[in-house]
Amino acid sequence: MIEKPELNRVRVEFCQEGNTIGTTETYEGIEISLEFQSGEDGGPFYVIKTESGWSIDGVQDLKELFDRCKKILDKPKGKQK
Repeated sequence: MIEKPELNRVRVEFCQEGNTIGTTETYEGIEISLEFQSGEDGGPFYVIKTESGWSIDGVQDLKELFDRCKKILDKPKGKQK
């Protein structure tokens, strides 16, 4: 029995101009969801979706996106906008 609401998913969407060689759409979009197992206290796992392609210069670019998503969860209550 769930005694209070549980967080299941936080979805964040990013966009950027397409890459310079034209192998993606004019604008690229990526959706990163932070999903939680119901009834478990562990941290989220990440689900990545894109229909347009998403270009990066290196692995660090993806890490920065993940970090930005994680910050949403780390904001103190009352400070979210």
